[in-house]
Amino acid sequence: MKIALHNELPCEAHVRQLIDALTGPASALQAFEYETLRGSSSRILAAYDRDRLIGLGKWDEGCSEPEFAILPAYRNREIETYMSKLLNAAPRKTAATVCG
Repeated sequence: MKIALHNELPCEAHVRQLIDALTGPASALQAFEYETLRGSSSRILAAYDRDRLIGLGKWDEGCSEPEFAILPAYRNREIETYMSKLLNAAPRKTAATVCG
């Protein structure tokens, strides 16, 4: 398994698929709604397994730790650890997003 990390906001369709696939409290997922992410100044990191979005990480200015939305099958694989390190060094997300 090779996970690719992209320093950009995925397209809305990919974000919607990720949110739909996740289970958990709705309040925890609201921070990862596409419009919320698009309008924020958060640093964004997207994790892909091939062409499938399997997780998002975001780090808001002023927060001490990043937040993650990772598919259950990919949790506990240190993806969050790598994403956290990259989010700490990443520039802000790009404004333009493309669905590939």
